Amino acid sequence: MYKKFILLFLIVNAQASLAQSTFIFTKGLFIEGVHHYGREAIYADSLAYQLYNKTLEKPALGKAFWNGVSSNAKLWQEVNANKQNIFEAKGFGMGGYLYLTYESPESKNVLLQIKGNSSVYVNGVLHAGDPYAAGWLYIPINLKKGENEFYVRRYFQTSVTLVFPEKPISIITADSTLPHVVLNVQNGMLQGAVVVMNSSAKELQQLKIEATIAGIKTSTTLPSIPALTSRKIIFSFDASNINKTGTQACLLTLYDHQKSIDEKKIMIEAVDPSAQYSSTFISDMDGSLQYYSVTPQLKGKKENAALFLSVHGAGVEAIGQARAYQSKDWGTLVAATNRRPRGFNWEDWGRLDALEVLTLAKEKFKPDPNRIYLTGHSMGGHGTWFLGATYPGNWAAIAPCSGYPTLKSYGSADGIIPDSSKNKFEQLLLRAGNYSR
Repeated sequence: MYKKFILLFLIVNAQASLAQSTFIFTKGLFIEGVHHYGREAIYADSLAYQLYNKTLEKPALGKAFWNGVSSNAKLWQEVNANKQNIFEAKGFGMGGYLYLTYESPESKNVLLQIKGNSSVYVNGVLHAGDPYAAGWLYIPINLKKGENEFYVRRYFQTSVTLVFPEKPISIITADSTLPHVVLNVQNGMLQGAVVVMNSSAKELQQLKIEATIAGIKTSTTLPSIPALTSRKIIFSFDASNINKTGTQACLLTLYDHQKSIDEKKIMIEAVDPSAQYSSTFISDMDGSLQYYSVTPQLKGKKENAALFLSVHGAGVEAIGQARAYQSKDWGTLVAATNRRPRGFNWEDWGRLDALEVLTLAKEKFKPDPNRIYLTGHSMGGHGTWFLGATYPGNWAAIAPCSGYPTLKSYGSADGIIPDSSKNKFEQLLLRAGNYSR
């Protein structure tokens, strides 16, 4: 009986401890139809307009939202999260706002994690969203004493959590950018990137991160990290001692001068030279660490062979794209990332990312310039059309698969493609997007 009591006490105490470290929102209000959905050239949002102009009235159950046209007035309605603590879009569409409040006994800095939203206003301040619910976005915010208001701009299915961190400065590994160790090919000094979270009220300078893997330590000095921000930092590690395939633990230790302030482990995968792998590089565009993936040529790399650049579809990682292909005996396949884990279309930054990876691949694999090919599927099918038509001299041939014809049509889930407007400025922006067709 005594042992059962101790076990029960430990379980209850652990649950209480967990409850103190996070707060999960489960009740709120929602309103639909107060901003446009789709790829308009001009962003239209009645609620955001009132918030910026300080004319937005505090939401209440059954209260009307005034948007200047009485016949289109909307009412705030109640919404509860499901058993998985997710506010579902069912019943109020994807064009509304979720309103949440939190009563804080004191002013404190915390982390806000929202999955499945396009953006969020915290006490009137705009922050980024996690529209694809990847789960790696943590936003450092300051809770004021008393009521705090959250206007969550909807996307699909959303969960909202406040995290009360044990440490004001920490390493976040959920959004890591890591290379593979390729035995006898790339297993010396390599580069990865992780997020360092600064939820303190001061700027961090001259921090260092030490990476230890297979007995070798490598130290990297970090750039400054402003107060209440996160920054994805680049670190070096030496994998020279790794001589077999499989995963290897890499210990990251964050130092403030000589004091260790956080530690995290990440797993580095070592692969055989014949397997698909990822390589990292520092982008000339913005100095960030990006990666591309490779499906090696059968029986090893040969100069003057073919090179295939493959651009992935929405929701597909570059390494997943590379693994979708079997190795060929007449060339090497390279898959670009298109910024961030998911990537988005192959225009603007994505277009430049693809070209940067193409340049790196040509330098590394030295292909026959007359046998460079472009292919891709879905979003990558559109990217193939777009890159192929924009830079026709780069390719011997292109092979688009299931590509949508225009970015405007891809973004319009309601089937409405914006192609005209009474607003002269919007007409100008719409014409500027015609190169996407």
